[in-house]
Amino acid sequence: MEPADPGFHHSVPADFRDRLAEGDRADRLLDLASARLKEAGLVRECATQRTASTHALVS
Repeated sequence: MEPADPGFHHSVPADFRDRLAEGDRADRLLDLASARLKEAGLVRECATQRTASTHALVS
């Protein structure tokens, strides 16, 4: 790209989001991505999730 290239128009992400929200496209995309990650061995079914968060009690 040229240094003066304006990049993408600000409405592009919103247009994509609107198209993705039509019907069940978002669910199908998530299902497909999830299946591919499982096939690649990157995620497992019913695995315990671990986080780096700390529990804090605040009064």
